[in-house]
Amino acid sequence: MPGRSSRRNRDSGVHRESSSSGSRPHRHRSSNSNRSRRFRLKHKERNFIAAVCSMIVIVILCTALAESKWISLSGGGCNLRYIGAYQFFFSGFFETSFSPHKSQNLPIQYTQSADKIYHYGSGRIMKNCVTPKAVALMKTIIGFIFFAILCSFFAFLLDLIGPLRRSLKMIRRNAFLSILTVVICVVVNGFTYWVTTEIERLQRNTKIKQSSKVEVDFDVSFYLVAAAGGVAVLATASNCLRRYPIYEESQTESLLDDYDGVEALLPTGPEASALAQMPPPPAYSP
Repeated sequence: MPGRSSRRNRDSGVHRESSSSGSRPHRHRSSNSNRSRRFRLKHKERNFIAAVCSMIVIVILCTALAESKWISLSGGGCNLRYIGAYQFFFSGFFETSFSPHKSQNLPIQYTQSADKIYHYGSGRIMKNCVTPKAVALMKTIIGFIFFAILCSFFAFLLDLIGPLRRSLKMIRRNAFLSILTVVICVVVNGFTYWVTTEIERLQRNTKIKQSSKVEVDFDVSFYLVAAAGGVAVLATASNCLRRYPIYEESQTESLLDDYDGVEALLPTGPEASALAQMPPPPAYSP
């Protein structure tokens, strides 16, 4: 009798170990499936088209800053043909000098006129090209451009990573950063028009020949900023027009976590094998 009881205890112990070892791989497989489901949900939140558009916007805006042709001038008293944003990266100062100009009524007499000379960089000057107000506006434009680059960079990260946090997901789905980039590009071009009016007024006052025609026009960088705004519109449309699942992924994740908790409450060992060996219920009969 003692031998039989020891055998029974040994067999029951082996059965419990086998059942517990069988339940562990099941839980491991369920956790792996939950991870794969979360990965698929995160993959659905990614938008590679919008990410590519945001990266193109960054490249275009950086090119606009580095381009030397933002505003073109002709017919005035400026000693330069083009004005770019890179010339205002440095801290500069104005100097007023007087130079003789021939009088309009009496060709023999000369009058003194004040020339506005802007010193910038390492000994470079702009003579009768910009006013203090124009310099302040160009520095504001540079600040706006850097802010637009920063917005596009964060939009690129959100579209590439596809975070599942509700706040970040709302920002990405509604394309707030891309819309802000479009608005900044419009504001930059508006400020550029303001700068051209200031420069044109100065060129009319400092032109050497009264018969010369003053022309102050937009150049390459202005159109690059406009193109960056257009690409940002494409990124906005790619996010706002995309179809998303009806149910929120956060609810799905909570259900998956609850499913993991329910698995821990299920019986294991001999009880689980006994439940598996139960006969099926009888067929339904009305």
